[in-house]
Amino acid sequence: MDFSKLFQKLKNSSEGAKTKNLILICLTFIFIYIVFTFFTNKPMIPTFSSNQNNTQQSDSTDKQTRQQYEDEQKSQLKNILKQIEGVGNVDVMITFESDETKVPAVDTNSQKNTNETTDKEGGKQSNSQESDSSKVVITSNSSGNEPLIVKTYKPKVVGVVVVAEGSENSKIKYDISKAVSNLYNLPMDKVNVYPMKK
Repeated sequence: MDFSKLFQKLKNSSEGAKTKNLILICLTFIFIYIVFTFFTNKPMIPTFSSNQNNTQQSDSTDKQTRQQYEDEQKSQLKNILKQIEGVGNVDVMITFESDETKVPAVDTNSQKNTNETTDKEGGKQSNSQESDSSKVVITSNSSGNEPLIVKTYKPKVVGVVVVAEGSENSKIKYDISKAVSNLYNLPMDKVNVYPMKK
């Protein structure tokens, strides 16, 4: 495209002044946009990354919470097992079934309408209509809208390995297995106890 010919046409046309003003305004807006974008390092076009950031922050918070819970369980188990007579140093590994489960509050509405009609011959006809609806209760806070959580289920323990000093003794090994089994409501075959290296 030849810009010199375009400018010549604009100069010669009777509507050239209006067209020049329109082009000048457009170029001014483009220049302002470029300047703001360059100096602020933020695009002027809105982005939808805030929801993505909230989700990433929520995921990282959930992972931290899970890790804290797992570490806390390991620490508590080590401390209690060290209290058993004949047990020295202890190391444990706990396997969890799933992540923490959160149960949101749910607002349920149910309606039942019954309509009875009688015809000319004395026969009765009954129509009933039921409708159920439910929706999750949402609360607003500084980080946005979130569901109202009424109950949180911690991850379920499905297996434990214990390495302990003194577990060479079968009575101590049994005591450790029984304590862990009762503590986490696990069958004895899901609890493995091994002697620690010397």
